[in-house]
Amino acid sequence: EYGGGAYDVRDGVLVYCDDADHSVKLRLSDGSVQLLTAPDAAVRYGDLRVYPAAGVVLAIREDHRVGAEPETTLVALSFPDAQGNLGIETVVQRGADFYANPALSSQGRLAWLEWNHPAMPWDSTLLKIGQLSPLDSGAWQVKDQELILGDPDAEFEGIAIHHPRWNDDGSLIFTSEQGGFFQLCEWSPRGLRYLTEGTSDHDLPIFVLGNHATAALDDDRILTWRLDEGFCYLEIVSRNGESAQRLAGVSSVDSLASTLGRGYAIVDRPRDHTALVRIEGDGSLEVLRSLGTPPCHAVTSVPRSLVFDGRTGQVQAWYYPPTNDAFRGPAGTHPPAVLRVHGGPTAMATNGYYAIVQFWTSRGIAVLDVNYSGSAGFGRAWRERLRGAWGVADVIDCVDAADAAIDAGLIDPGRIAIAGGSAGGFTALRALMDSDRFAAGIVRYGVTDLTALVGGHKFESHYLDSLVGPWPEKAARYEARSPINTLDQLDSPILILQGSEDPVVPMAQSIALADAARKRGLPMAIRIFEGEGHGFRSSAARRDALAAELSFLSQIFGFTPTDDLPELVIEGLPGR
Repeated sequence: EYGGGAYDVRDGVLVYCDDADHSVKLRLSDGSVQLLTAPDAAVRYGDLRVYPAAGVVLAIREDHRVGAEPETTLVALSFPDAQGNLGIETVVQRGADFYANPALSSQGRLAWLEWNHPAMPWDSTLLKIGQLSPLDSGAWQVKDQELILGDPDAEFEGIAIHHPRWNDDGSLIFTSEQGGFFQLCEWSPRGLRYLTEGTSDHDLPIFVLGNHATAALDDDRILTWRLDEGFCYLEIVSRNGESAQRLAGVSSVDSLASTLGRGYAIVDRPRDHTALVRIEGDGSLEVLRSLGTPPCHAVTSVPRSLVFDGRTGQVQAWYYPPTNDAFRGPAGTHPPAVLRVHGGPTAMATNGYYAIVQFWTSRGIAVLDVNYSGSAGFGRAWRERLRGAWGVADVIDCVDAADAAIDAGLIDPGRIAIAGGSAGGFTALRALMDSDRFAAGIVRYGVTDLTALVGGHKFESHYLDSLVGPWPEKAARYEARSPINTLDQLDSPILILQGSEDPVVPMAQSIALADAARKRGLPMAIRIFEGEGHGFRSSAARRDALAAELSFLSQIFGFTPTDDLPELVIEGLPGR
């Protein structure tokens, strides 16, 4: 449901999903375009991998034409014939709840990942291989299947395996979390061996299909990246045992590729926009493309890392100081702050350049972006601190992060707002209800009723089994932690931003939250964005949401913004 891998290119042939007519198409080296699948909005494809030499495209298919839950399969799409007629579509793997990351070697060996409910792919996956062979009919079959790594009987305590890729010599590279951190692993008929070790992650849990965690520069060197305590670096790893070569520091890596001995990566950076970069054989890096115009560094806040021991364990956060060369805060004061709770919750706050963060820091407001229990990028144990504790451990960590920033003299203890959207909105609401640390809250389409998430879209339909507990056995826990059931504990001013067409958090839940705040006489405001869903897509909605947030905090914290923006009407605000 989250998509990914909507295109692939190899040997001058491009395969892509055409959203206009819901088909998959080929663009050949001569520029001609051929239909690969019949248009059908009920059938969706992702993780596309094109192999012109074999005349086949591998893909993950999600079929919404069958049953209450869509069927996910691994399919082989044959190239059209000489007359341009559709090739045969063959389901080569079915039966598991999910498939991902198909990869075909030059010898015709197919590798793929699969897993089943209730596990998420970062809980337990299976890495399998088999021989992909054509039939006389034009269809395909997989023979001699073999399990390479993973426990078929494990649910939450299995091995997370991601992003398999074949080497030219027939060995298989992938990332494995078997030792507690995502490390590069190589399989060959001689066995398994790890190419990296230690307490750094070389991959992140997969929420979307596609992407690549490694790329071969030559027969020996592999381009990859690593995370050390939140800091991300590009890296070249040797298959022959030589020391890894650490390259440029970035904020995050979206995907990697290589050709002709050069590597390519899409990266986020601390001081600049997302960029496409090229990595030369000597490890030097060149920016080829960058999104948007370069930021003005006079108003660019570069974060520092805060690492501290909290009540649940170690916590890391990025502190973005207010930055604007044209202004200075009053002497002897500390700035107000927004503590951001990232969504997911199996996700990560990085030190990248984010316009929404710079919006606040350029206006004199500090930002604290927290990697709480359950966050990715810090190893499995850090992530599993949220097992059964969503709405508890994450809240404690956010409160402790605010206290750590106060103790460091970085923010004003009386002017801290907590803000989050979706899953982050859930944590923000619980923090407002279960602590008195935050002076205000900003909630974008926040989850208020955990029971409403049970049995949602297929990928996340059992996500809460690990985060909260199995349903319905732990129904009482779901009820107790749902903010919609503890609205009498809300005691802080709150701004609620909600899309009218949100299928995940129905508008009625946000209205109930607003009504509860209103009945308690709390300063509150609610903005409904017509036509918006779970996450604001239009630029107008995004601008209006930020304007509402700035107006809200300026009135709650008592400052006058220099922006020319409409004043948000806050009900229950003293003096209004």
